Amino acid sequence: MEKITQKDKKGSVENDREHRYILGVKVDGTSTASVLRLVRSSVLGRKVFYIVTPNPEIVMQAQKDPDLKKILNSADVSLPDGIGLAQAQKFLSLPNPKGIGRRALALFVQGLGVGFLTIVDRNKVTEGFEVISGRKMFLDLINLANRKKWRVYLLGGERGEAAGTKSDLEKTYKAVVIKAQAGPMLNIEGEPITKKDEKTQNYVIGEINKFNPHLLFVAFKFPRQEKWVYRWYKKLEIGGAMVVGGTFKYISGKEKLPPKWVEDRGLEWIWRLATSNQTLKRILTAFPTFPLKVFWEKLNQ
Repeated sequence: MEKITQKDKKGSVENDREHRYILGVKVDGTSTASVLRLVRSSVLGRKVFYIVTPNPEIVMQAQKDPDLKKILNSADVSLPDGIGLAQAQKFLSLPNPKGIGRRALALFVQGLGVGFLTIVDRNKVTEGFEVISGRKMFLDLINLANRKKWRVYLLGGERGEAAGTKSDLEKTYKAVVIKAQAGPMLNIEGEPITKKDEKTQNYVIGEINKFNPHLLFVAFKFPRQEKWVYRWYKKLEIGGAMVVGGTFKYISGKEKLPPKWVEDRGLEWIWRLATSNQTLKRILTAFPTFPLKVFWEKLNQ
């Protein structure tokens, strides 16, 4: 296998995606097939890239964190990870009546209509704006890496999730070469918390550069993972990087996957509240705080 070298990296990559902005955060209208083509051509063309997976909670965090918003908007690919973003995009694309009083009522009805449409015909909501789960994209990329016999590095997790994910993947994908490390504990700026964490980070960086992976997957909590990747991805000997949030927890079996009917109806936030250690505050950020913020944004346009 050819070595990916720093001098081969020639900047950002192109894609047939269409940029949309939700509360000032770039989210791409694209498809899974398009992203896989982009990754394949970028790795083969030696063009470093990074992929982010914003959801309503991350978009809300970006409202009070300018650095995070800049990082999200600078990404080569920004996958809409959650039905809430598709609902917001659909709502924002509808006509905006004149007159503040009339507009408020009309927008309220529009919002209810989008919610109802999600239940009866989800495809109408996601038409031209495919919801792409970071977890599913991760598995699609692992499948691509397996076919191409690429090297993959898994970084992150606080309870051995990266190692557990590696072990699980290797049962199915025999050709891909995988390394995994938990990595350092990071603060909210994506920097090591202690001197020990700094040493761990230096070790991980050295191991990544020596391993020279085609794909690096980073699973720290947001916004730590986004800030860490943005700070390091051009300095690492990698083909490209993607943040994957809680993906390792699901793949390694640390947390239960939601049933398909839960995902299809956009109710994964309820599933996370019932089955994981996520706080009610985090769930309420995604719903109803996020849709109310979108409603207010459109009302004041």
